Amino acid sequence: MDFSRFLEQQLLQIKKKNLYRERPVIPEGVVNFSSNDYLGLKDCKKTKKLLIDNIEKLSLGSGASALVSGYHPVQKQLEEELSCIKETESCIVVGSGYLANTGLIQAVAVEGSVIFSDQLNHASIIDGIRLSKAKREIYRHLDMDHLEDCLKKHKDATLKFIVTDGVFSMEGDIAPLKEIKYLADRYGAVIIVDDAHSTGILGGGKGTLFHFGLKPDENIIQMGTLSKAVGSYGAFICGSKKLIEYLVNRMRTQIFSTALSPVQNFISLSNLKVMMEESFRREKVIELSQKLYNLAEKEGIELNYHGTPILTFITGSEEKALYIRDKLLGDGLFVQAIRPPTVPEGTARLRITLSFNLTENDINLLVKSLKKAVESYHG
Repeated sequence: MDFSRFLEQQLLQIKKKNLYRERPVIPEGVVNFSSNDYLGLKDCKKTKKLLIDNIEKLSLGSGASALVSGYHPVQKQLEEELSCIKETESCIVVGSGYLANTGLIQAVAVEGSVIFSDQLNHASIIDGIRLSKAKREIYRHLDMDHLEDCLKKHKDATLKFIVTDGVFSMEGDIAPLKEIKYLADRYGAVIIVDDAHSTGILGGGKGTLFHFGLKPDENIIQMGTLSKAVGSYGAFICGSKKLIEYLVNRMRTQIFSTALSPVQNFISLSNLKVMMEESFRREKVIELSQKLYNLAEKEGIELNYHGTPILTFITGSEEKALYIRDKLLGDGLFVQAIRPPTVPEGTARLRITLSFNLTENDINLLVKSLKKAVESYHG
């Protein structure tokens, strides 16, 4: 088949299923309810000023991978700051959350290992498992009885890993880490928790472990991103000194990738300090989230809310999700429609994320517009 014809047919099928995607450019003046910039730090004035004052001292690029010559002092400082926040011995910073999860899981889950993964884990976790040589067991979302049944089946495995999002990106719910820790200890498993949507929000900003009053140990690996609440770019893995030593030597996605630029790491370092010092940011975001849920409930709109800045309105059909998205955009509000394969079939939704920069008036407008859009849909 002609390649161009193949692409044309594939795109046609995607469009027929209402799954066609485009990269949105948000118009000026539109209120954005689809940003992961939870704390409003991507435009942090303090960091911008600090960057201007220090820009002459910083290279625009790293020049190489960290192992060759791209490991600069500012990255070392960033890793030390992250270790301090996460209360671990050591840390490694890499280019993105996708690189962190795929590289970490592929490196540690060797042949003879078994990975136990929540069914709604992020795609980067799923791909990391696929790249590894480990056996895999997918347990039902947040179902600890099912997880234990899976662990019992593989009680004699050489290495066992329980992998979970801390806050699930498309649901907004929180992994029950106390129960997971109990099972991990009982069956000799290592926990990998993806704190991408937890860092800066839960546990005083420290993440999911601290939300539950847990403390890190050598059998807990904390991964997270610098692109959400931190408002920058990149990702990190925090754990024992031995773990980070091993990843420096075995993690392909950091060995064979150019290191993040000193400028980017400087932004992350500065924003991290603001994130931890200005607790009022996360307090406001959680307050706005609760207000949105309460107001929507009064208007008869059922939102899923779990105490995080991610709320969802399940439409079921892709067509309805797109219709409501477009109606909201017409009212100057951007809420992205999330469709399969990002979410399971039959669970298309509007994913609403709250940010520090939003106001109560923005919340009121969203609820009013959402109610109007839902009532006008006759699909």
